[in-house]
Amino acid sequence: MRADEEELGETKVAVLNAAERLFAAHGFKATSVRAITDHAQANLGAVNYHFASKDELILAVLRRRMKPLNAERLVLLDRFEADAEGKPLRIEQILDALFRPPTELVARGAKGGRFFLRLMAQCLADPGTYLQPLVEEEFAEKNRRFHAAIRRSLPYLSSDEVHWRLHFAHGVFLHTIANAHVLELSSERRCRVRDVEGTLARMIDFCAAGFVAHEREKAKGRK
Repeated sequence: MRADEEELGETKVAVLNAAERLFAAHGFKATSVRAITDHAQANLGAVNYHFASKDELILAVLRRRMKPLNAERLVLLDRFEADAEGKPLRIEQILDALFRPPTELVARGAKGGRFFLRLMAQCLADPGTYLQPLVEEEFAEKNRRFHAAIRRSLPYLSSDEVHWRLHFAHGVFLHTIANAHVLELSSERRCRVRDVEGTLARMIDFCAAGFVAHEREKAKGRK
């Protein structure tokens, strides 16, 4: 158990771990509080005691992974920007900072990364009002920084166009990670997401092409 989790208490961490696993396997709505506490070998009242409600438990599960993950993304973006000494980053570098931390998290299967990315995919597919605090707290700064970096890298893209293309890029990433088993089966296990560098190279190449497509040609035509 990590030092920061020791401060939470064993029961609270056990409930978080059980909820993460069961939510990923069965979805938020289909997973009962009783199933979570049974899996965690905790008292039925543990969820209300530690989290007040099931919705708050869902947010706690997501925040536990999202907060350090977004911090890693911004640290990597900061490093690239420092190395660039004021010059715009290449779009490939920006995408590396965006994709690398969660891809490495998934590769460390023992840390629950695969469960977490499945949960994020579920959140996007079936959003609820309880997710609004998570979006406001954990995504706002990350989205602002990456949006700004892309605007500097690709100044011919409008602000709205960058939002669209970031949205598409997140979709590519989430589908790749959350449905990795489909890729493995269809390729007869020749293609594996656990090949971190190979997966990153392919996703970055694909998404970078999407960022520079079409608008670059339109920009050329205006010259």
